[in-house]
Amino acid sequence: MRLEVVDGGHRPEEAAMLAAIRERSGAEPLGVVKTLLYRPELFGLPFSEVLDTVMRGPSEWSAGERELFAGFTSLVNQCPF
Repeated sequence: MRLEVVDGGHRPEEAAMLAAIRERSGAEPLGVVKTLLYRPELFGLPFSEVLDTVMRGPSEWSAGERELFAGFTSLVNQCPF
């Protein structure tokens, strides 16, 4: 479940970026993209940096294993990502 504001409460610059994604892809942008653009000062760069560290930083798991784990977690949580 996602807050309605994440689907349509973007500032003009971010809303324009989402409109461009819709136009170019012919599809609705993914929820994760809408979330990252909703409050970029909170979710954008800071979240992306942490995510990059978790998914690509030093680990006993390979990047592929981490992607597989993330995909499985999304499936179990019924999140189409």
